[in-house]
Amino acid sequence: MDNSTPATVIIEETQAPWQTNYQPFGCPSCRRVFLVPSDFMDTTCPLCRNAKLSPQPARLTMNEPEKLLLFQIRKTELYEIFNEFVSVVWLKPEDFSAEILLNRARPVFWSMWLVDSDVDGHWQMEAGFDYQVQSSKEVYSGDQWQSRKETENRIRWEPRLGTAAIHVDNIRVPALEEHHNRQQMTGPYPLDRARTFNPQQLEGACLEVPNLTPREAWRLARPLVQRELGKICTSASGAGHQRDFAIKADFRNLHWTQFLLPMYTTHYLDDEGQPQIIIVNGRTGSIHGPRLASRKRGLRIAGILAGVAGGILLFALIGLLLAMVFPPTGLIGAFLGVLGLGVGIAAIIPAVWPGQWNRRQREPRIFTRNS
Repeated sequence: MDNSTPATVIIEETQAPWQTNYQPFGCPSCRRVFLVPSDFMDTTCPLCRNAKLSPQPARLTMNEPEKLLLFQIRKTELYEIFNEFVSVVWLKPEDFSAEILLNRARPVFWSMWLVDSDVDGHWQMEAGFDYQVQSSKEVYSGDQWQSRKETENRIRWEPRLGTAAIHVDNIRVPALEEHHNRQQMTGPYPLDRARTFNPQQLEGACLEVPNLTPREAWRLARPLVQRELGKICTSASGAGHQRDFAIKADFRNLHWTQFLLPMYTTHYLDDEGQPQIIIVNGRTGSIHGPRLASRKRGLRIAGILAGVAGGILLFALIGLLLAMVFPPTGLIGAFLGVLGLGVGIAAIIPAVWPGQWNRRQREPRIFTRNS
């Protein structure tokens, strides 16, 4: 790697990068840093929801973002997405409703790096060329042996080597430590629909600042650049396949810019009052996050049912005692006894179901450093 990796600079609290009115704010709980519009009213951290954002310096490259995907899902469409997401949970926390999720929804852009590079070096690989082999196979059919032709596709591997003087553009590289988890939360994006960055297209959304600097991200970028070089060299060799590609090269004129991806963040409070973060892909509407049932609500309903069962069983006992004086009450007492026993058994369901449901939840969750 050469020395052309862009240095990061410190943007002070009062500075606005890229000719915007955005200023840097940080979260003291999850340690994320955001660029926030100067007129932004709700300063709760949009990702951990555990603390208020406060002005602080941010470390950025001075290159403005190169591309962004616009929000295609509008806030007016979020209610139906949230309602469908919530409706599968039977005993929900009182805070877990489509209306509350919609009211707390905030638009956020998160980043990937785009890396350009000039590459000069020597490469070698095994190039694979497709060819076909025809053979005959004897099969027994119709009381006789018949010869049937078969065609088999094979790959011929040949060594290839050469020199490369290539420019590669827009290799997408993670800009966040939690990039993989974030992709699980948002689902895939139609990256080919991106537009050239224009500050007016931010529409007041927060921008999450990359926490991997270009120098830190290069260890992730280099194998991705080499993979792209392998494709280019394979195509130049006229081959259809390649393996064991290796290159010894200098990477010069590295150019790093950001690719902004849209999402909505919202949350609800669980039984312990902890925020559970829900993420919606701002382009596709894909939604992810933990859907927890409420044990407290289940136990409350179980307690009510147990009380009702106890009352019914008490009347059943009275009916059975009165049967010694007035026999017909024995039938009523027996019926009430069976009913009370059934209600008592039913009380177990809301007490046990939330715990079983919550153990099955395997949705990806927003990463926080203090969790």
